[in-house]
Amino acid sequence: MFNSMLWWAPYLAGGLFLLVATPLLLASLYLVYIHRKFSHIPSPKMDSFFLGHIANFLAMRREMKNEDEPMATIIPKWTAECGNLFVVFFTYHPVVVSTNPEDVKKVAFDESIAKSHGTVEGAGNVFGQRFMGRGLVTIPDYETWKSRRKLYDPSFKRSSLKELLPKFNECADTFLERLRPYAGGKRQAPMKEAFHEAALDVISKVAFS
Repeated sequence: MFNSMLWWAPYLAGGLFLLVATPLLLASLYLVYIHRKFSHIPSPKMDSFFLGHIANFLAMRREMKNEDEPMATIIPKWTAECGNLFVVFFTYHPVVVSTNPEDVKKVAFDESIAKSHGTVEGAGNVFGQRFMGRGLVTIPDYETWKSRRKLYDPSFKRSSLKELLPKFNECADTFLERLRPYAGGKRQAPMKEAFHEAALDVISKVAFS
């Protein structure tokens, strides 16, 4: 009886192999397609075909022993290697990175360029903490952005800004007075708190006075 059951063992092994190999083959073909689709854009060397540049980040984190943020170190390195525009791959997700301020400005304000809702809205809260909030920069829908931008346009006219200059100067003087006791260099200046206070001072005097 045992011998009679062995005839289907090769078929079972072949079926299990296909069950494992087919998704792996399809994933590999899709990754090749994604890599070729963006092959016209420079890309840093990947440490892993399947993980993409995630492996690069993990390797750098191990080398740095969590002493610094890998992103702050690896982006300048890749910029020096590939230029101001390059693409990185997080498994099957391509991310085009630009360190050129003009490119960033064009992408942020040109309505003809499609925005990734997940990426743009994700900038509002980073790691559970409020970053850019629900402001003009984090609105992916152009019509919504346009209607809100109209509310701010009058405030940025030359005549309006000239009227606000005395208040800006007053806030700047207060900011400098706040830092004057630390000018000797013997004590560390609380710059974060000082900038927070200056920002709130400007907002309260300009927007609510």
